[in-house]
Amino acid sequence: MTIRSFILCFIIYHFINKCEQCSNEYPFQVHLGTRTPYRSVSNISFDKIYYNGCVSTKIWMIVRHGTRNPSVTNIEDMKNKLPKIQQLILENENLPNDNIKNRDLDLFRKWRTRLDIDDETKLTHEGEEEMLLLAERMQNRFPDIFNEVYSNTTYKFRYTYSQRTKKSALYFAAGLFGKHTAKEVWFPEPLKKDPILRFYKLCDKWRQEIKAKEKDTGQYKKFAAGFEMTDVIRNVNKRLGLQDEIDLGDIYVMYITCGFETAWNKQSKSPWCSVFSEEDFKVLEYMEDLKYYWVDGYGHELTYQQACPAFGDMISHLDISNQYPKATIYFTHSGTLLKMLAHMGLYKDQEALRSTNYNKMTNRKWRTSLIDAFGTNLAFVLFNCNGNQEILTLHQENIVRLPPCPDSDLCDYNKILDYYSHSLKKCDFTAMCNKTDD
Repeated sequence: MTIRSFILCFIIYHFINKCEQCSNEYPFQVHLGTRTPYRSVSNISFDKIYYNGCVSTKIWMIVRHGTRNPSVTNIEDMKNKLPKIQQLILENENLPNDNIKNRDLDLFRKWRTRLDIDDETKLTHEGEEEMLLLAERMQNRFPDIFNEVYSNTTYKFRYTYSQRTKKSALYFAAGLFGKHTAKEVWFPEPLKKDPILRFYKLCDKWRQEIKAKEKDTGQYKKFAAGFEMTDVIRNVNKRLGLQDEIDLGDIYVMYITCGFETAWNKQSKSPWCSVFSEEDFKVLEYMEDLKYYWVDGYGHELTYQQACPAFGDMISHLDISNQYPKATIYFTHSGTLLKMLAHMGLYKDQEALRSTNYNKMTNRKWRTSLIDAFGTNLAFVLFNCNGNQEILTLHQENIVRLPPCPDSDLCDYNKILDYYSHSLKKCDFTAMCNKTDD
């Protein structure tokens, strides 16, 4: 471990120990959906992963970009809506009360949004650090694969057509090789519609028949209009001592601002988090989960079937007939990671998430806060175990077991080929994604 790694690890270790008690004060940190900070879900261990008689030989890894700034629409809502709500709160004679304390009001007095439109979706400092540390931890876990000396034969990097994935790739490379060498790393020119990293951009049928319809009339919309969200709106107004001045649009802007500001800042609380109870956060999280379940997850077969090109790329890379590259690392987006997780059969609930079964799904597996935080990553590591080829799967650096091997960390390469044979043999992306007019 380098000195820099040790210092960063020491800081994070003490921060986590310090925050064991604040985890009760800030329970919302695991209910922030896709804006959840990576530090809340990742495995921060630097320990080497090994199995007796086995040597790690290759890795294929796909990484969601690190913590970013909001979109243009979100920034405009923050700049236009939140100052008005802030003023309502600070001028309200009914505050402080049992819910909104003086310390919360102090945070509201200090709050300013400093984002400009030009800052949209850019990687933040927190995102840079996430990538640096992720790379250093992976290098320590698998030293037989991740060599500190860069070679474009050994390493294959690729990112999508966006600033946040490009910067994520650069900082990941800096974590592996140091900042000076990282400048020499070769990255191919990104594609606007990458068939591996962002395959869904090329799937017209999915975009028009699933994404568009779910956005307009899906389970997410129905839940947003249901009694659970009505209760949240009423409770927030009551908590703030207001008379229905806050509507659903305001609620959502406060929720996403709470998420972004929590991800950006390790040790300070966003004032916008204080307006919600833990139950409010759970309801808002479920609304988010519904959206991603039906647009990016198990809601429709085509959604996860179309991930077969990425899955096939992984299988091809891990084939032992190709010695190089030893490491293939891709940098992409939430939509890719979620579809890949569903394609692999991970985090699948017995019952579909719907607008009508919130109470039944309390212990659901499909929780974007836990499975799709900023910096989320999925890695497949090939081990040679006395001549047998075995694959270890990591999600957010935590070991997960694949459906074909539910009782073992390592899964035989050929068993994976057999279990997912349909994905490999029936991956006619053009046929499945071409829109057919009735």
